[in-house]
Amino acid sequence: MANALRKFVVWSWRLLGDRQVVVSLLGRYSAHLAMIALAFLLVFLQHISFANGLAASGPLPSLPAVAEPVATPTFTAAGDPISWQTPVQEAIARKALPYTEIPERLRLEVITYTVQINDTVWGIAERFGLTPATIVWSNMETLQGAPWLLQPGLTLDISPVDGAYHTVGAGESVASIAEDYEVPTAAIYNSWNNLERGDTLREGQLLVIPEGIGEDFDWEPPPPPAQSGVASANYSYGFCGNVSVSGPGANGWFILPTGSYAVSGYVFRDPVNPRHNGLDYRCHLGDAIYAADNGVVVYAGWASGYGNLVRIDHGNGFMTYYAHLDSVWVSCGQAVYQGSVVGPCGTTGWSTGPHLHFEIRKGGVPQNPVFYQP
Repeated sequence: MANALRKFVVWSWRLLGDRQVVVSLLGRYSAHLAMIALAFLLVFLQHISFANGLAASGPLPSLPAVAEPVATPTFTAAGDPISWQTPVQEAIARKALPYTEIPERLRLEVITYTVQINDTVWGIAERFGLTPATIVWSNMETLQGAPWLLQPGLTLDISPVDGAYHTVGAGESVASIAEDYEVPTAAIYNSWNNLERGDTLREGQLLVIPEGIGEDFDWEPPPPPAQSGVASANYSYGFCGNVSVSGPGANGWFILPTGSYAVSGYVFRDPVNPRHNGLDYRCHLGDAIYAADNGVVVYAGWASGYGNLVRIDHGNGFMTYYAHLDSVWVSCGQAVYQGSVVGPCGTTGWSTGPHLHFEIRKGGVPQNPVFYQP
């Protein structure tokens, strides 16, 4: 070892003594040495910058510890362990819900529905999730408690809830209306009526009565009464159905059914009774009521709120109603002419005095009779 060290020292001394060799070595490796020195300098500067940044920002936050899955042994029937199983940790993921269920909400207002061909009260009620009685009780002025008179083109009010839709009459109060419909007064103060305690009702105001029970009505035309011996041979009663009897063609214009322009009661769409579909003509008990145009009788008899009613189809899309008659003098399927007497003025049905409730409907849609007066 000492001999080898001696040889290295002698060789180095000779090398340093040879000036040309030293210059040659320095020239060859100086560039490499400079690059190595620069690399060490950059690493040193980055180390200083990183250390200063850590000092300024404070210590790094510690990460939460993750529990390692615990291995559980599997035992034989004798109780000896045969293997160790490490449970697979399941990833937590949001469950995909492709459909959003929106809860049903009550409607905020009464809507209207136009009766279509083949519609029935039961079908309309099912469509809107209401009871059939609600449809009738919400349209007592329109149907007059006679649901079998429903026809295409008629506009019905559709309540948001089961119950009734009431038109306030003269002198009525919340207490009296609640009593009539067999509900507590609190039921009338609801979001649909926009009514506060202490507010005064106005005539013609429309009120939703939740769970209200309206007037009694018949789902079908009542059976005909027993006929007396003096009844006319062609007298019939009630709904005629689809009559096949042809009648005289309509003139296309109407005469006054009472022979007078005098009105007693509500007009068409009266401000105090906006659902009134006809015009109340003045007449005295027993006065003659005339057919307004040629046609065929398609209803003759009792019709609940209409009282004794005659309905004439004029064959040109128009139909006329003559209500509250004292009696009926025509029969179902009978041809009548303009000016024929259909019965005497009366006060049957929902009536407070003798008058004629007269309606004109075109395609089932109520028209204002004033526009058709001669």
